[in-house]
Amino acid sequence: MPPLAQDDAERAYKALREHAEACTGVSSRNRRIQEIECRHLGVDRRLRVGEPDGGNGKTVEAILQLGRDIYTIHHVQSDRELGAPTVLQRKDVYSVTDFE
Repeated sequence: MPPLAQDDAERAYKALREHAEACTGVSSRNRRIQEIECRHLGVDRRLRVGEPDGGNGKTVEAILQLGRDIYTIHHVQSDRELGAPTVLQRKDVYSVTDFE
């Protein structure tokens, strides 16, 4: 990835982290999560960055961990406005896979 594109990606990722912190009131962790298996709205799901969410069809843009017990799922927004993330509690998360 060219340096400018990587800088843009890091800025976007930082904005998502700040948005998640504002929505939850909890500090985000530096962990880079690629995939999460969880239960959301009564359905077991596997969500992976860059792939569509089976629940709403939107592409997963990022998965963040906040504190010890909260995870947020961020979807690509068509208008580039930051929509409210999906918030999961630790008890709803079965497994987490980090980027290597």
